[in-house]
Amino acid sequence: MNQKDLDVKDKKILFELDKDSRIPLSVLSKKIGISKEVAFHRLNNLVKRGYISRFQAVISTYRFGYQSYKIYLKLQNLTKEIRVQMQDFFMKNEMVYWICNCQGKYDMIVAYWAKNIRDFGDFENEILNKFSNYIQERDITITRKSTQYNRRWFYNDDSKLVETSFGEDLEEIKLDKIDIEILRNLADNARIKIVDLANKLNISISTIKYRLKRLEKNKVILGYKYALNSKLLNYEKCKAFIYFKNITDTKRKELINYCKSIPNVINIVLTIGSWDVEIGFEVKNFEEYYKIMSDIQEKYSDIVKSYESILFSSEPKQVFMPGIKSI
Repeated sequence: MNQKDLDVKDKKILFELDKDSRIPLSVLSKKIGISKEVAFHRLNNLVKRGYISRFQAVISTYRFGYQSYKIYLKLQNLTKEIRVQMQDFFMKNEMVYWICNCQGKYDMIVAYWAKNIRDFGDFENEILNKFSNYIQERDITITRKSTQYNRRWFYNDDSKLVETSFGEDLEEIKLDKIDIEILRNLADNARIKIVDLANKLNISISTIKYRLKRLEKNKVILGYKYALNSKLLNYEKCKAFIYFKNITDTKRKELINYCKSIPNVINIVLTIGSWDVEIGFEVKNFEEYYKIMSDIQEKYSDIVKSYESILFSSEPKQVFMPGIKSI
């Protein structure tokens, strides 16, 4: 199963869903130039065949008091059983929102939501108490700002770049239990129907609609995406950790604007930690990746000191809302 199995209409569906995975079928079908019924069957087929593993809301947890921390692990003395134990431990933790098994500088990356540094410290202590014998090296970063971009490598398209950003610049607001439950359901299934969500939460449809619009207006919900199995399209995921020198706000902004213009860039993360920025890519092969990074280094040699890389093997967990153990 590979990219050749998808025709232009399938790719257009994936392209539109990547900009807004909650797009109504009536709107999606018009954009693609097919009937609503055909759009329904094609979308379901993409899910059935594994191209789309889930639909998810992008939720700004910063708005209700959660900071994003990541711990990067270089492992040693690892057996298959121990790796399964580690992954299972992280999968069950409700504050872990992303797990990446990888190759290169690190073997595993775990992203964690915490209210404060003490909460994260307790989490790190628990990891070390259970698995320190298997950890050769570890690094930690705090996310300052994360921006996701719609995929523009499906096919040639001149449509506008869609950015979804969240980070430290968003002020905290209070949410009640109903808001939290709406967010948890959308984080797990962004295409859930309003009527089904209302029935599930035993709330009126009008209340769900009102609260959903309010959550979007207040930028608690920043957008709707989906998890793509890019390997089925013969694309690899990788990430560059970039170290700056002689950096200024202006130069940083110039580099970011250049990187986001690259169709293969899917996210940029500004960090506090050993390196300064992380850039996520989906590429045909490593030759393409290294060509892109070579161009970045050459174009911005005055501020890019060096970079390191990882290749994604799998992402067993990716959620945008605390309180979900695994999906």
